[in-house]
Amino acid sequence: MPGLYRVIAFFGVQKIYSLGELGTAASAFSVAQILAYFTAIGWASLILVRVPAARGRDAAIQRFYELLCMGGVSAVVVCAGVLLWARFFGSDISGNEIIAILIGWSVYQLTRHYFLAHRKYRRVIAYDLVLLSATASFVVALHRIGVPAGWPLGIALAAVGIFMLMNIGWPGRLPQGWKFEPKGLEFGFTNFLSGGIALSLVPIANIADGARFAGVISLIASFSLISALIPRAISMYRLPELSRLVSDGQPLTMLTTQTAREVALACGAAFLVNSAIVLMIVLYKGADADAFWYTLICGLAICAQGCISMLGMAYSSVLMVREESRMSVTINLVSCGAFVAALGAFYLSTGKLSFPFTLAVCLAITLLRNVMLKRQSASLLLPAAVAG
Repeated sequence: MPGLYRVIAFFGVQKIYSLGELGTAASAFSVAQILAYFTAIGWASLILVRVPAARGRDAAIQRFYELLCMGGVSAVVVCAGVLLWARFFGSDISGNEIIAILIGWSVYQLTRHYFLAHRKYRRVIAYDLVLLSATASFVVALHRIGVPAGWPLGIALAAVGIFMLMNIGWPGRLPQGWKFEPKGLEFGFTNFLSGGIALSLVPIANIADGARFAGVISLIASFSLISALIPRAISMYRLPELSRLVSDGQPLTMLTTQTAREVALACGAAFLVNSAIVLMIVLYKGADADAFWYTLICGLAICAQGCISMLGMAYSSVLMVREESRMSVTINLVSCGAFVAALGAFYLSTGKLSFPFTLAVCLAITLLRNVMLKRQSASLLLPAAVAG
């Protein structure tokens, strides 16, 4: 739903404000989402792991608020960095809008993941619909008084996040005696690294083959990301159960194998659907014979890369519930480093970027990452192996 929210919110901003205002707000939103890897996404991953493992509702709320406080500390540091960046370096992107969206997005994601950890999916969908209504209301109201477009997005996100927080309830006592753990930052960093390669494909397509080609590739990549929601949902659905198995000292082998099988089936179906969508997009955009086959092959390669990357999610979940954040960071650093090194070597030797070469490297690195994830998670499936 967050991905769909972004599409609908941007469409509303473009209609009520202007295309130029949308560009500014979308840039601020993108920067905020990147920074939110460290203020929200990493801590949200720990919420999915620790809240289901808590004994009773009070303990679950206590665990949640401990992680919320850590996310809040991270947000304060990141917001201070944004203010310094805006003060000394300047940019067309408003630092204040980045901060507003960052705070709103962080509160929304952290509270939303509390309900995801308890598998209250209908309630989550209801809150998402409330967010859409709140965003529409704030965009219309604040546009009338001349407030920049990024602010209503941030305010709506924060308002719905606080509303969800009130429904969670308050802890029996304020978090005391806890110390800041780097694991949330480590999980955020590993999510940032794992998503960075795919995010780079559209800019590289623009540099290598021009804006028109990059536009087609961005459409294909967007549909590929939407289809990835199904295997991601399967993995997320299994995560609380994995967490409870870890808490009870049970092996993870059977559930991990089942999850991997279900994800593989979903990825296979997604690739078939995406392939048909790619063909329709390429036909609709029109091209001569050479450009048609070139675009089609590149589009299918992007779909394949997206599906292959999802195949490692079952094993990535094992690392998450075992809280092996450093192992995840290492795997993603190796993958991202190899990708950058390969492209750098190619550019130094030829003086240009090649999109087919980039896709080939991306596919190879994705396969390498899956192999590393499976190998490292194998030693963590049994409680005895972890204890030892």
